[in-house]
Amino acid sequence: LTMSSKMLFYILKRVLLALLTIWIVITVTFFVMHSVPGGPFVGEKAISKEAQAALEAKYGLDKPLWEQYTTYLRDIVTRFDFGPSLKQRGRMVIDIIMDGMKTSAKLGLIAAAYAAVVGITLGAVAALRHNPLLDKTIMVITTAFVSMPSFIMGSFLLIIFSTKLGWLPANGASQGGLILPIITLGLYPMA
Repeated sequence: LTMSSKMLFYILKRVLLALLTIWIVITVTFFVMHSVPGGPFVGEKAISKEAQAALEAKYGLDKPLWEQYTTYLRDIVTRFDFGPSLKQRGRMVIDIIMDGMKTSAKLGLIAAAYAAVVGITLGAVAALRHNPLLDKTIMVITTAFVSMPSFIMGSFLLIIFSTKLGWLPANGASQGGLILPIITLGLYPMA
């Protein structure tokens, strides 16, 4: 095999594994959610049997489980339609996901750029400067960032820079509020 065909095979294998993983997650989530007692219309305020039956018919929940599953998969694959939100009435699930993706994508891209720049710089400094103290310091810092979960590191940074020092806001509502989430997201890949 040539180098380009090996690369094409590798990419194809990764894409197929990603699709298989997505299918497994969708399938497991679907069947686990259907095995949980109760339902989307069961709440503190009881509704009549007729109203519940009408809601189940409207959302296709009165059909057999395998029919619900195949309809759900078909809608995802053919129309990228995850259906209506049962929690936020009147909204589609894809709209809720896309609203969240705006912020997540921005944070992720900035964190990836920050991680690449800082990680490559630290790696180059450690490789070019054979100063035992500098090398050990960089190794200790990067090992700590790799081994500590991001939610703990994020909480630690929040306590220090927002609560104790008051340098940065504790929420992401302002531009300055994005600094700590970006740093937290970038620490692991930087290391």
